[in-house]
Amino acid sequence: MKKVALLTILLLYLGGCSNGGIYEFSGTSENWDVFYVVDVTNDDEQKVTGFLEYIGDEPIPETVDYEVRTLLTRMGNTGTTLTDGKAEIGNGCGGCTTFQEDDELEVEIMWDNQQERLILTTKK
Repeated sequence: MKKVALLTILLLYLGGCSNGGIYEFSGTSENWDVFYVVDVTNDDEQKVTGFLEYIGDEPIPETVDYEVRTLLTRMGNTGTTLTDGKAEIGNGCGGCTTFQEDDELEVEIMWDNQQERLILTTKK
């Protein structure tokens, strides 16, 4: 948790220098807790960091595939390794349609022949 707090503080500090904004998205489902921070540096560039954590009752999966999307943007990764049930997620993009504060992000997580979707919203 300290790592997430430090990451959030760092992004808030760096965000003061950008033309966009920093938005925190989060959501929980039956098996997953997801926290996602988007640092929009300008109209077509952003950095994304965060984590997903397995909170289900079954054995913790070793790897997951995930995708985060809105109507216009998709980001994700395959074969993401979980350590103690957690994985750091994120990436950046240039020349893309950026996430905005009022967006609802749909997250799809696939693991061990299972699939789950959840909605991430911003804290206001």
